Amino acid sequence: MCKFVKLIIDRKNSRYENTRYLSNVMFLYSRYAKFLNDDYAPEANYINLLDLIEKCGELFYVVLNREDEDFAGFIYLDNPIGNSEILHSCEITACIEKKYWGNFNKKLSVEFFGYCFNTLGLRKIKAQIYPFNNRVRSILKYSGFQKDGILRGETLKCGKLQDVEVYSLLKSDYEQCLLTKHKINVK
Repeated sequence: MCKFVKLIIDRKNSRYENTRYLSNVMFLYSRYAKFLNDDYAPEANYINLLDLIEKCGELFYVVLNREDEDFAGFIYLDNPIGNSEILHSCEITACIEKKYWGNFNKKLSVEFFGYCFNTLGLRKIKAQIYPFNNRVRSILKYSGFQKDGILRGETLKCGKLQDVEVYSLLKSDYEQCLLTKHKINVK
């Protein structure tokens, strides 16, 4: 259903992969920056996006609809914990085109988390959202994430203190969710 394509920008080593999607990513990034960023985040411009992609290394993905290769959005994994041999956990951020919200987005989430656990070897995925982001909260819960807590007054947004909700998904919880909720065998 979905295809995950690495978007790589490594200016130091002159390595660039799949940069044809940069304009799509930039458009989506600037459109949804208000849901992603706080008052301390750099402006959503092309240079800052390039820096973000480069910082993520091989963990920035363009999402394509497998049927027609249409751009559906992007996902990146940040703040990794682990070492060069084992990647234990990462924090996820995603932006999906509006026409792909709903069932496609739910299936995309389940598919990407499987990729993270089974291909990347992650043991845990974390997500931080603003309390007003009900759409993302429902996707996280659908995928088996559990709420770990609230970081009260964690940041500033529009000049006001802003809480942040923290969610996590362990590989074992993901597999249990697949078996019970989605009726999918993980083996």
